[in-house]
Amino acid sequence: MSYLQRYKALSPDSSSETKTEVFKSISNALPMSIDASQRSELVKALLSDLAVSKGGLIGSDDTLPALVALKTLGRDPTASAIIVQKEHLEVLHSFAKSKVTENSKEALRCVANAVLLIEAGRETWLSIGGGETCLDIVKRESASDYIFLGARILFVATTQRSDFIVKAVNSLGAVDIVATKLDSLLGLMRAGRPMSKDAMIDCLKFTFNLLLQYPRMMQAKAKESQEDPANKPVLGDLWDDKFAPYVASIGPFVPILLHLFNSLPQTTSSPLAPPLTHVIHALLNVPVAPFAEQWFSTSATSTPTSTKSETTFSKVRQRLSPTSPPSGTVPLPNAPKDALRRGYDLLDATLATFTPEDPDDKSVRAKCREMDVNLDDVAPPLALLISRMVREDEEARRRLKRWILPLDLDRSTPLEKKPNFLGRCLRLMTSVYFPKLKDSVGEMLFALCNSDPNVMAAQLGYGNCAGFLFNKGIISPPNASSDGDIPSDPDINPITGAKSDESPSDILAGMSEEEKEREAEKLFVLFDRLEKMGMTVNPVRKAQQEGKLEEIP
Repeated sequence: MSYLQRYKALSPDSSSETKTEVFKSISNALPMSIDASQRSELVKALLSDLAVSKGGLIGSDDTLPALVALKTLGRDPTASAIIVQKEHLEVLHSFAKSKVTENSKEALRCVANAVLLIEAGRETWLSIGGGETCLDIVKRESASDYIFLGARILFVATTQRSDFIVKAVNSLGAVDIVATKLDSLLGLMRAGRPMSKDAMIDCLKFTFNLLLQYPRMMQAKAKESQEDPANKPVLGDLWDDKFAPYVASIGPFVPILLHLFNSLPQTTSSPLAPPLTHVIHALLNVPVAPFAEQWFSTSATSTPTSTKSETTFSKVRQRLSPTSPPSGTVPLPNAPKDALRRGYDLLDATLATFTPEDPDDKSVRAKCREMDVNLDDVAPPLALLISRMVREDEEARRRLKRWILPLDLDRSTPLEKKPNFLGRCLRLMTSVYFPKLKDSVGEMLFALCNSDPNVMAAQLGYGNCAGFLFNKGIISPPNASSDGDIPSDPDINPITGAKSDESPSDILAGMSEEEKEREAEKLFVLFDRLEKMGMTVNPVRKAQQEGKLEEIP
């Protein structure tokens, strides 16, 4: 007897135990034991019976196991395609709004699975008021798993532009709601509450969507047309003076995001891990100049006098939390708030953990696999965030330059061989295996040098930055710079940026055979890339084809 036949054999008079047994058998069935046709019929039958409020097959005691069965069936796209039909989402929406908490959670899980698998269902869910329901759940609930479900659906449903995004920001108070919830979730995380980390991650993903999409929608509305896809802005590009009104709309996000950036504890052996990585993604959409005091407030001893950020956040908390905050909640503290220092320390710790020496050594990739970290995805956003800070704030640029390229920098050894932050960055700029991190670190150092190729070449040595500058379209060697911060010692080699009398033969003499092989492999790969771009012929391949290479016994 199939699962569908067993279900259709039930009647309103069947005992609750019998019904529960059938629902559990469906929930526990192996995915391959129910074919697509039977699965579709089961989903339709369950939703049809769930829609009958009284006197139907599924009574109040049977609702929860029925929803669990529906959730299990909905993990297959075939079933989810049926669930996201408007009349079926309306059924689940009615349970999502239910005061019976467990029923509400299971209905939300059904929706979360379905809209994740079927993109068309996202707009349908928003059109029936599902977005407002989820936002209300995030606002009123204190249970982390409940907050997670509401935030997860909001995140998935707002990955594309929709009218709900504008409504959420302008009318529903989404910014204030999520900002306050993020603050309380930090306290729950520190208290070790289950699911608090997951809830924070999805609240941050929803935050990212709002910060990304809302200004673009406002720009399109102001122009009464969509922007040219060929000239699509990247993260942060929209933040200039003409968007000042929109800055005010997302203002409450700024203090809590910076608070999280500065305060989130390390939860794994990797310095960069969720939810901190999601905070960084969100901050990439936040302008630096309008909120400079909040980005770079460094007073560790004095208590700030009601800054704009604290006033804004206090008002938000008063409006949304008239009673005392949840246990464990940490209000915006008076501790140091220097996002630049925090970003530098995080990136320094990350590079020291994963790339202490040659970033292309196989041990680096082995360590990334062991720690389950994709370094080329995790670290670049942080380097780009630091780049934005130093580009948009001159004092931040000067401070970072003092840390990385001080006037008294020891140039007696090659800069790229130094066992410090600068050395690790320069070694990454020739990396083959981490192209995104290589480019982002290059952009950070370029911004540090006032986005001037002459300064960059003088500070780092043209040999260390030639590849990066070439990729930016700067082909010819830069001219001498008049920047007052560049080294003026005539003994400094302009190619290496260091005082070194070593000849190429001296350098090779100090390398092991394994190091020579690694360098030769890197050169081969780089020449191969240039050849594929039509810029040169790989000299190694050419020599091999001409029979000029000899096999080493």
